[in-house]
Amino acid sequence: MQQTSFFKNAIPLFILFIVVNCLILPIRTWLGLYNINPDVVFAANCILFILSCINIALHKNALQNKNPNAVVRSVMGGTLIKLMVISLSILIYLFLAGTKRNSYGIFCGMVLYLIYTFVEVRIATKMKKDDGKN
Repeated sequence: MQQTSFFKNAIPLFILFIVVNCLILPIRTWLGLYNINPDVVFAANCILFILSCINIALHKNALQNKNPNAVVRSVMGGTLIKLMVISLSILIYLFLAGTKRNSYGIFCGMVLYLIYTFVEVRIATKMKKDDGKN
């Protein structure tokens, strides 16, 4: 039974993280025209990348378990962790930023959340398919 490494599975996440960060730098002025704080988008990207890596690691461990319920618990637990950390991050940001908060940056973070979730589901599906072959 051949096991693929975490890093091989997470390559799409690394690519997405690097592409988003590389896009933020040259379009900082364009984002400023639309009142989007690039630092908020960068922070959202970092948080989502870390959470997605944790979820992929949880999925990888669950797929190695013989109990089929482990996969369901992994997905549900990962989603709960992700939503709680993101909600807490937004609340902390809103509290600390005060009147200088940037809601458009938070909305960009929400779009990034959808993109990261899509990539994460694709990776998990591929891991499950590869696990079923062995």
